[in-house]
Amino acid sequence: FQSQALESAQNTVCGGGRYNGLIEELGGPATPGIGFGMGIERLLLACDAEESFPNPAPKTQVWVIDVTDGSSARDLTQLLRTNGIFADRSFDGRSMRSQIRSADRSGAQIALIIGEQEVEEATISIRMLRDRATEQIVVQREDVVSQVRQLLGLES
Repeated sequence: FQSQALESAQNTVCGGGRYNGLIEELGGPATPGIGFGMGIERLLLACDAEESFPNPAPKTQVWVIDVTDGSSARDLTQLLRTNGIFADRSFDGRSMRSQIRSADRSGAQIALIIGEQEVEEATISIRMLRDRATEQIVVQREDVVSQVRQLLGLES
């Protein structure tokens, strides 16, 4: 048998068949057998040609930094994701400085900071990570999604 990919230049992906008598020919007992061979590179090329793989994971747009108990970050991250914003956060209760470094490494454009004061006042601090000249701003928790969407250029 032979499997072929219709759209690929080198379209044979795998092939095989019955190998009755092969073991006997090599000095062993008469044994029926089957086998196949597959070229992984050809398979990947065929999958690319047919766009079988999903698009790569979206880039993180917003990093949520929480120096409280973590539940606020969890809730805010989920809120952002349900509103079409690619958000992530740290899960291990690290210091704010360490979380800001993680945010920088993630490539996120915006950091949302939740501290004790923000929890008490129901606010979120927004820091632009790629534009250090921009001042950190504070918004009410209920306005954070629209403010982030505006900063990301997702709405006018």
